[in-house]
Amino acid sequence: MVLSGIAKCYINHEFAEKVKQMGEELNKYTGNKIVVVHHNDADGICSAAILLKLFESLGYEVELICIEKVHPSIVDAVHSKNEGNLIVYTDLAGLAAKMIDEVNNHRCKVWIIDHHPAKAIESDDVFVFDPELFGISGDTFVCASSLNYLIAICIKEEMKKYAYLAVAGAVGDYHDRTGGVLGFDRCALDDALLLNQAIIKIEGYKERYYLNFFEEYADVVAERLTILGAVGYEERGYAKGVKACLNGFDDKTIKEVERLKKLRDEKFEEAIKMLRSGGLRIEKYTQWFHLKDSFSPMGVKAVGEFCEKIKDMTFIEEDKYILGFQNCPDRIPDIGKIDWNVVKVSARAPFPLGRKILKGEVLGFDVLIPAASEVVGGVADATHRIAAATLIEKGKEEEFIRAFEDIVEKSRK
Repeated sequence: MVLSGIAKCYINHEFAEKVKQMGEELNKYTGNKIVVVHHNDADGICSAAILLKLFESLGYEVELICIEKVHPSIVDAVHSKNEGNLIVYTDLAGLAAKMIDEVNNHRCKVWIIDHHPAKAIESDDVFVFDPELFGISGDTFVCASSLNYLIAICIKEEMKKYAYLAVAGAVGDYHDRTGGVLGFDRCALDDALLLNQAIIKIEGYKERYYLNFFEEYADVVAERLTILGAVGYEERGYAKGVKACLNGFDDKTIKEVERLKKLRDEKFEEAIKMLRSGGLRIEKYTQWFHLKDSFSPMGVKAVGEFCEKIKDMTFIEEDKYILGFQNCPDRIPDIGKIDWNVVKVSARAPFPLGRKILKGEVLGFDVLIPAASEVVGGVADATHRIAAATLIEKGKEEEFIRAFEDIVEKSRK
């Protein structure tokens, strides 16, 4: 395998060295199968599609496993069934490398390809590739899809035909929120433009990207993928999303998206009524709620999508962090029954508070969520400054809120 060249104008030396190292590690791998563990939103689904095509083109058997959050029980279930195989986590797990290494216990070689805040690890088995570790913001400049795309074209240049998926993933993660995608996301967009995969349209104050493959705008494509993956999680809608990434959306899949969208909207409206009727609990620094099982059969990604929807509504206090809880089911579609009793916590910031976070005037969720999670023994992963999530043991919700409040209080003295 030969690493193809990358334009020096946008890839720094450390990034290039990491990609080269990944190519070398892949050369050393003597197995026949690679397992890709990915997230269930648009960015995670696009990432899975890119890696699927890369590894298949190199002759490997590929299994995709979609999860919503990283947890020791899930890691053990995946690794126990794949001893000796290469396992690639993408769009998650950056903060979970140490836990994964411990649970893995030398059974598998592991890659973590993530763009969320991460922790470096010294390990013979676990390799972490995350731009956050060398000063590149995964919040702004690179999504997981763009990262996987850049890796893929370094290993095999013909993978450039999937540049459009990096664009969809970046828009799905709201990396166009400042008016257009930036950094490495922009590099993927440039390739898509050069290869006639995308067209830039200006609408209002921002760019929109028309993707010729889908004959649709990237934001529409991304919403469809996230609806399939998050709302349709228990029905394995994410698998239909991966298929759509590579074959396009057929009429049946679009009808499925519309059905799931209707379900989501009904569930969200019911939850908004609940919050307006006293279900939103107000603390000094936080405003929080518990959905329990009311969003079933939607996946727990839905609580984050719901927080995003309500964060700037009139009944929300603009200076308080938003925290939402949703019970996690004890079954993962691609794995089976999981022995856990946990709750998903999602965090968002109203726009005025989000601006303060981005300016560094107050703490962001990239600090607060891992710190509060550690107090209650939770598993934090995939945290950004203005959006984050974690898993905690059921029954520890109020303890988590107290820990979160205490950390904020201390930071403002």
